[in-house]
Amino acid sequence: MIFLGYFYGIRSERQLEREIQTNLAYRWFLGLGLTDKVPDHTTISWNRRTRFKDTNIFQDIFDEIILQAISHRMVGGRVLVTDSTHVKANANKHQYTKQMVLQNTKDYVDELNAAVTEDRKAHGKKP
Repeated sequence: MIFLGYFYGIRSERQLEREIQTNLAYRWFLGLGLTDKVPDHTTISWNRRTRFKDTNIFQDIFDEIILQAISHRMVGGRVLVTDSTHVKANANKHQYTKQMVLQNTKDYVDELNAAVTEDRKAHGKKP
């Protein structure tokens, strides 16, 4: 589930829960039927913060997916490039700057932790 959040840029575990409830492709990917219950956002958060703390599980899953893509000749395995182009409205197509942005799974998990802390404060809960 956290992989889906990372891959599709879902920055909140509550939002991830809602997306999985309504998106059939996510349900199929996770092996959930139409009537299967989606884990609560607190379960997702607990697993991420406690069960998988101090592990490389997220990086290992990502690496395995890349290796499978290489073995099925979906990628060459030499260079992996993703596109995340941000263009302002009414921007001149001939004036732009190329910029490389690096993000790893640790940054994503840190963002999730910050969002959980902020949400707990907003609901008057302990950090």
